[in-house]
Amino acid sequence: MNQYLSHTKVIALSLLFAFFVSCSTTTKPEDDRSLKIVYTDWSESVALTYLSSVLLEEHMDYKVILKLTDVETAYREVANNEADVFTDAWLPETQKQYFDEYKDNIEMLGITYPEARTGLVVPSYSQLRTVDDLKNYNHPIVGIDAGAGVMQKTKDAIDVYSLSNSLLALSEEEMVEQLVDSIQRRKEIVVTGWEPHWIFARYEVRFLDDPDNIFGQKENIYSIANKELANKHPNAVRFFERMQLTEKQLNSLVYEVRVSEDPVKGVKKWMEQNEFIVNQWIKNLSKERLKVM
Repeated sequence: MNQYLSHTKVIALSLLFAFFVSCSTTTKPEDDRSLKIVYTDWSESVALTYLSSVLLEEHMDYKVILKLTDVETAYREVANNEADVFTDAWLPETQKQYFDEYKDNIEMLGITYPEARTGLVVPSYSQLRTVDDLKNYNHPIVGIDAGAGVMQKTKDAIDVYSLSNSLLALSEEEMVEQLVDSIQRRKEIVVTGWEPHWIFARYEVRFLDDPDNIFGQKENIYSIANKELANKHPNAVRFFERMQLTEKQLNSLVYEVRVSEDPVKGVKKWMEQNEFIVNQWIKNLSKERLKVM
């Protein structure tokens, strides 16, 4: 009998120990409440990053560290566990070269926006209709930073269409300044463009037709993360899996952030106008129900 009781006690103690170990294992990943998000200075990247940051910090009790960088570094740091999330991955075409290089160490969390597009953009009054028409356009194509996917696609288009145009590598802000100045003067201009972007809401612009489909079809914007995030921060992963915006929602978010003196203020103004959808993203993940009023 005593031997039986001793054996029973051993089993009970073993089960109790296993229970505490299990509890410790499941809670430990969320003990570290910090997240590092990398982003570029492109309009939608800034908007998506600050939206994520505000929700994660103020409603899910995370400490978010933001780092502004270039797109290649963003992929590399996520893949090497130097950063946790990048919210502006354009796939499968625009950022293919970076994804292919680091895909073995990257998780695709969710589609943030399903109707993304890149190409060459002109004012609506332009006489240019297709990319091939640039053979009769003796001016540079105004681009953004050299590492952007749309810049590589534009270089490909110059080769495929046998164009003689040079390609200027500027910042997005400088590109937009030249576009706006040309529109005000009603001059011809060709820029590397993408949608979503606030210029499509503010000005009458359009994409040039691309008969050889160099820029590809519409694609998705994904949130991507390192392989460890699901274990460390499952609630954060669930949030990014849920966060998806329509064209109207994303364009309005980008616009509010653009015109605000502080991106956080722009994000919070947008959240007031989109309380229902935001609550769906953080449902059962937040420390309390979102209150934006």
